[in-house]
Amino acid sequence: MSDLRDRFARLVSERRAYLNLTRDQLQAEGGPSDVTTAKIERGDVEQPTVSTFKKLDKGLRWTEGSAARAFIGDNPVPLEDVPGARPASPIVGADEDSVTLPLSVVIAISEIAKRYEKLHSSLTDAATAGQLQKVNEDLDLVVDRILRAWLIAQVESKMAQPGRMQVEPMVEMLIGDYLNRAAEPPTPEDARDLQYLRWLTGRPEDLDSATQKSFIAQWQSRQEKNR
Repeated sequence: MSDLRDRFARLVSERRAYLNLTRDQLQAEGGPSDVTTAKIERGDVEQPTVSTFKKLDKGLRWTEGSAARAFIGDNPVPLEDVPGARPASPIVGADEDSVTLPLSVVIAISEIAKRYEKLHSSLTDAATAGQLQKVNEDLDLVVDRILRAWLIAQVESKMAQPGRMQVEPMVEMLIGDYLNRAAEPPTPEDARDLQYLRWLTGRPEDLDSATQKSFIAQWQSRQEKNR
């Protein structure tokens, strides 16, 4: 077990004991399953998922992002140490032509898509599976576009210059996970957005000068709006 994993296991176990919660009670409070918590406290989980970090924050009553930061060596922040703090709620904001999604909702949408894909792959009825295949592909495309747009907005708003990210550990994990599994873009617009995200995060592909100039202009435009 690595030193960081050992430390994280201890932090989770000690916080659960401090709150006087069994693993079942932690799960009832919104934490991970009792099995997952047991593995974490033994140091058997090499890399918790983003969803698990979120659940640990909720069940252990830490501020949002604490579990992810604690896993890489930082200290978690208990809600009781922050005056007026409340657990983050998945509130969706909107105006006339757009919808604002917080991280918790983005993760929830992604998890639903994964559950649907798993259910689809388990079907034995070929006809039903075939009908659901197109629905599954359409759902994946919508979720992919939402997540990609959200990640681009997060990176654009929190970096001094392209290629140098200063984002929350959880956001950085989401970016890495997304770029590792991103499928072949179905349209030129999707392909350009994916290239732009790679360029922003210091993972550039072979880009021609015109594309690089357009990316710089897009990033500078976002910086102007954020001032």
